[in-house]
Amino acid sequence: MSQTHHTDDPDPRKRILLVEDDAAVRRSLQLVLVGEGYDVRAYGGSKGLSKDVEALQAACLVADLVLPESHAIDLLGDMRAAGWTGPAVLISGYLNDEWKNKALRAGFDAVLEKPIAGAPLIKEIHRLIGTAQKPD
Repeated sequence: MSQTHHTDDPDPRKRILLVEDDAAVRRSLQLVLVGEGYDVRAYGGSKGLSKDVEALQAACLVADLVLPESHAIDLLGDMRAAGWTGPAVLISGYLNDEWKNKALRAGFDAVLEKPIAGAPLIKEIHRLIGTAQKPD
C-alpha cells in the first residue's frame, strides 16, 4: 500500500519515489522531504513499481537496499527497463564496499549509509535534480 503526499506544486521534477520497508524510517524521510517541498510517493516495497505510471514520473528514486521482494539494485534495473531515466540514491544500514560498488555499477548516483539524517539525503537530491529551495 502506498502513502502519498501531494504538495500544491505537482511539478514532476520535484517528485521523489521513496522505497523503504521500515515504516518508521519511511515516514521520517517522507516528512523531511515533504518539508523541503517535494511531492513524495512512499512505498514499503518494490513490487509493481516499474509498472506504476506515478512511480515512473518521479524525478529521483531513493531506495533502501534490502526490500521485502528483492533489493534496490533489482528495482533500479526494473525501473530502467521500463524507461525511467532519473537519478537514484541507495540508502542502507548494511553497506560494505562490495554493495557500494555493486550499487554504483548498477547505476545508483549516490550511496548513503543508515541511520541517515535528512540533511545528507536532501543535499544529494538537490545535487542530483537541482531543486534546492531558495531562502525566504
